[in-house]
Amino acid sequence: MLLDDRWITYLHETVQAGSVRAAADKLNINASAVSRQISVMERKLGVNLLERHNKGVRVTEAGELLLDYHRRRLADEEDTIGQIGDLRNLRRGRISLAMGEGFVGLVSAGSLRRFTRDFPSISISMETVGTNDAVRMIYEDTVHIALVYSPPRDPRLRSHVSVNQAVSVIVTPDHPLVQRSGPLHLADLVDYPLAQMQKAFGIRQVVQNVEQTEGIRLTTQMNSSSIAALKSYAEHCEGATLLPAFTAAQEIAEGRLVALPIQHRALTGHAHVVSRTGRELPSAAKNFLRYLIADLQELSRSSAFSA
Repeated sequence: MLLDDRWITYLHETVQAGSVRAAADKLNINASAVSRQISVMERKLGVNLLERHNKGVRVTEAGELLLDYHRRRLADEEDTIGQIGDLRNLRRGRISLAMGEGFVGLVSAGSLRRFTRDFPSISISMETVGTNDAVRMIYEDTVHIALVYSPPRDPRLRSHVSVNQAVSVIVTPDHPLVQRSGPLHLADLVDYPLAQMQKAFGIRQVVQNVEQTEGIRLTTQMNSSSIAALKSYAEHCEGATLLPAFTAAQEIAEGRLVALPIQHRALTGHAHVVSRTGRELPSAAKNFLRYLIADLQELSRSSAFSA
């Protein structure tokens, strides 16, 4: 049988909205029409696509296969339109990207500034999320490109550039750790209160792996999804945080914070620019990708903030 894109759109909107009624409101049609079309599709395919319960719906494994097909089709459609635009020599397009908060300053002052100057008619959508969410958005073709710290090894991910960026201890210049002599080890932080990224972030996952390997447990006083909050904690709460030094470049340059290296090879994570393996990016995204790669290569060359 041929797949009807309208049916799959109803299924996609229902799963996204969490219920048939919410999907119908978004599509501006009757809820019974949405439910009926999904039921028709289930009968023709001979499988259940949704599990219905009191609080809404949940997609089945078969339904997820259809949604994956729907995302790929939309992504291929966008890519094809972008390539046709290339043939017409149009300087228009849309770029969607996801990145950790720590990269925002680097990108805004570098590739974003240069790209918007060179291509003022191209629109850019930027999502600030943790590594896990950024990678999921790449898998689902929600974004074209992601800039992430220590993503998982997965054949679905294509890394265009990778640079070493060690996790450092970020503290104020008068913090007791600054006065220590000799190399600093992660175990030296056990007696000090810390602010750390939440567990969905690549930085925290790198630190946790070392904690398990070394058999130590750090005292995490504050968890946050915000790097700005972690830096503020280190500056104003007499504590410390664990971040790559480049995320605090401005504060370090102003003398408000310092970055202390930690002696452990496993604390050297990698910053990556990634896209989905096999996806042909539209021209605008390809161009922006080159700018991002240049940013990371410059970060790698920087003696002040390299690993």
